[in-house]
Amino acid sequence: MAARLATPAGRSLYKRRSALVEPGFAQLFQRFGRELHLRGHDAVDTEIKLLGTVHYMNKIFRLKTKDRP
Repeated sequence: MAARLATPAGRSLYKRRSALVEPGFAQLFQRFGRELHLRGHDAVDTEIKLLGTVHYMNKIFRLKTKDRP
């Protein structure tokens, strides 16, 4: 992975990560807090997916209700 990131294409791809992935986690942590309530890899993965789904469904709901007259 280090060799892949050392290339110009790899560096530019990694820079895009900060604009695509990081804000999503930051918004989740800001909204729901940093602590997770479950333990274990599968449980934490499920909890993060649930929080992400709730977060984005709320965004969609607010967008649709804002468009209504």
